[in-house]
Amino acid sequence: MSKKKIAVISLGCPKNHVDTELMTGFLKAAGDVVFVNNLEDADILIVNTCGFINPAKEESIEEILNAVEEKKKNPGKKVVVAGCLYQRYKEELKKELPEVDVFIGVEELEKSVEKILDKQFQPEKPFLYREILTLPHFSYLKISEGCSNNCSYCAIPIIRGSLKSRSEDEIVEEAKLLADKGVKELYVIAQDTTAYGMDRGEKNALVDLLNKLERIKSIEWIRLMYTYPSHITEELIDTIAGSEKIVNYLDVPFQHVSDKILLSMGRKYSYSFIEELIDRLRDRIPEIAIRSSFIVGYPTETENDFEQLVAFLKSKKLDWAGFFKYSREEGTTAYNLGDLPEPLKESRLNFIEDIQYSIFQEKSGKLVGKEFPLLIDEKSKDMKGYMEARSYRSAYEIDGIVYLKGEFTPGKFVKAKITGLANDVDLVAEPV
Repeated sequence: MSKKKIAVISLGCPKNHVDTELMTGFLKAAGDVVFVNNLEDADILIVNTCGFINPAKEESIEEILNAVEEKKKNPGKKVVVAGCLYQRYKEELKKELPEVDVFIGVEELEKSVEKILDKQFQPEKPFLYREILTLPHFSYLKISEGCSNNCSYCAIPIIRGSLKSRSEDEIVEEAKLLADKGVKELYVIAQDTTAYGMDRGEKNALVDLLNKLERIKSIEWIRLMYTYPSHITEELIDTIAGSEKIVNYLDVPFQHVSDKILLSMGRKYSYSFIEELIDRLRDRIPEIAIRSSFIVGYPTETENDFEQLVAFLKSKKLDWAGFFKYSREEGTTAYNLGDLPEPLKESRLNFIEDIQYSIFQEKSGKLVGKEFPLLIDEKSKDMKGYMEARSYRSAYEIDGIVYLKGEFTPGKFVKAKITGLANDVDLVAEPV
């Protein structure tokens, strides 16, 4: 009997990517299957969807429709829709997409083999089967599921429920397994990594976990993502400052800086708190790279609120920042506040991105002449004779890259000197 060919499309955030890796691992372990890169060659088409904001939902629908089109050409194909979009809109999707053969919610991953291949498969420790689909030398480590922060604009609690932290022992066991597979850089992820253990009434559980992860011999970099500003404790700052493996990098989504907007968003901190936190981080960890993300065009955002955000960026000059237009999501508290006109949101987004790009350029310029250990990712497709690499200052696929002259093995660390700018955010370097 020939092996079933499976094509997987994974959309959305790293948390969803981990779900795709789990599902892929289960299918690989349980059945006579082979994975292919395009829909045309596949017998089974899996789309793991995102349902967080409108652009992500539109992308998910588009990919599902592409899979359905393939099935129309060859009715023997099976279409599977998994993930957040289905979890959020179960009844609507079943009604609107009768061509889809199998639906899998975010809490049903362990049933994916049964649903897709019609086989019994019950993984006792699901993470043991996880198939790494990133570059082999880095991996995400998801430490909890869901979120209990209840921000007014956010659909995550609707989709993934309230905070559920994984056991420390299980996370450490998974991290050791990743290290054995050759992972050098761990990305600690969750909806809010700093809330880890709070659902069990634990204090500083994240610090305890990081201390254990740091002892794993072959892991060289640990990168902390999705931290919540007012959950960043003194102990956590001390841990990062004193660590040899936790990189001097912190992803802290502030979302806005206007006190009025933060209050309406349900964010539990103020503008003065944000300023003080940034100063404290930079004082205690002088070389720290701070990344944040912001929502523009929140329904009650006035010109004054927006100008305050712009002034903040010019003043604090964050190392990395991403911006998103507010997306009005049904079921959230903020939905009842209405929406701002789309052209206004668009113009604010374009304006603030231009401001941040000039900050990127200024920051990048100051790095020329400095030396950093670089982690080699892959051969560059854009610059011949160069590798794409990163210093501790950059997360993969999110922040800027360093083009390193020469040929080096991916996953290795190379000491290099920054020699110039490739563009506003990317750098050029030569090995020392």
